[in-house]
Amino acid sequence: MMKVYFREQYGTQGNEILYVTPADTISEHTSIVRVPLKSDKIIIKDRNGLIRLLQQIFLPHGYPDSVSEDYMDYQIWDTVQAFCSTITGTLTTHAILKGMGVGSDAATALSATVTWVLKDGAGHMGKILFAWWKGSDLDLDSKKWRLRADVLNDIAMGIEIFVLPHFQHISTYILCLTSTMKAIVGVAGGATRAALTHHHALRDNLADVASKDSAQETFVNLVASFVGIFLLSVIHTPTILYSLFGVVTLIHLYANLRAVRSVCLRSFNESRLLITLEEYLKTGRMLRPREVNKLERVTIGQTVSLSHKVMIGLSAKTLVDHCKTTHEVENILSGFDHGDRFIIAEMNRTIGIYLHFDARPQDVLKSYFFAVSYLQEEDRTHQLRQQKYLEVQTKWNDFYSLAQTEGWQTASHLIFVDEYRLDWRI
Repeated sequence: MMKVYFREQYGTQGNEILYVTPADTISEHTSIVRVPLKSDKIIIKDRNGLIRLLQQIFLPHGYPDSVSEDYMDYQIWDTVQAFCSTITGTLTTHAILKGMGVGSDAATALSATVTWVLKDGAGHMGKILFAWWKGSDLDLDSKKWRLRADVLNDIAMGIEIFVLPHFQHISTYILCLTSTMKAIVGVAGGATRAALTHHHALRDNLADVASKDSAQETFVNLVASFVGIFLLSVIHTPTILYSLFGVVTLIHLYANLRAVRSVCLRSFNESRLLITLEEYLKTGRMLRPREVNKLERVTIGQTVSLSHKVMIGLSAKTLVDHCKTTHEVENILSGFDHGDRFIIAEMNRTIGIYLHFDARPQDVLKSYFFAVSYLQEEDRTHQLRQQKYLEVQTKWNDFYSLAQTEGWQTASHLIFVDEYRLDWRI
């Protein structure tokens, strides 16, 4: 009878292998042989080795178990958009060089150098200013900003290929403008790519996932560059080049849209939390992360909006300036349980949330839940809020428990919170 020593599998999708000794040959000198468990999964050795090599080069170690389930869908569409982006980039590089006077007797190396330096300088300034202006928003809506970055990049390249060749006398100004736009793309695209890479890395393998993503993109860019050079060498009619640019740009935008929509983020940002809250408060049902991500709008606007703006982490000065008397402040403070790490107050068309020094991410989510529940009340008087407090508290406990059960990450969030913290228990 055959004796089995080991059963082996490489990852969850690898072939299963048995290490056995053949029947009727067992002795102390018998060799152990390696036998595939399922013959229908056997792959020719050379082909299997090639597949394994490509996987080691381009995919994170331990794939697919070491990455999120949406990783491959995202990477496929990201590869398509990278290929298209490199093609259009090659076409626009050709237009830029013509705009700088390459091939013209009137152009000098000095003028081209000055134009290039000014172009790069405008781009560096654009990076600094955009990072200062919108840096904190990139984590909160990474899918939206990823898509916006690529749209802006296509607009910049469109200006370079359609406008620049016809206005060579102001090429420096045009290149400064497009370089600034591309610099914004670099900041937004790089930052959001880092956020999405963090989402895909399940085993604290952020560096591995990022490096393999870079390897994939480098290979795609290399292939696309040769394709772009070939197209430039065989197409000399401007109309055909313009048409090609338009078609590739449309594919690029579509691929980007599919890429960001394939991502299933499990942390609440304001948009995903509002979608989840709307369904829960209507039906009592908790939507799963994949359902919410499909509903989340990644272009402009939000799927669900509130009648008031919710602002979290406000200064006490805003509350003191709004309330005319100490009695009003006392009413607000008494409307919340002593153990709560937040208080909520309505100010014109804004719901202000004030956080305690000890507030944690769960308290931010809870305060937002209370703010939305507060907005649903037609009569938001102090007495009514006191009566409804225990009811809302019960709903919050149920919501929080269901969110954890459905796989939402509640230990962190992606909601903008300002840095003011208060203590009203003095």
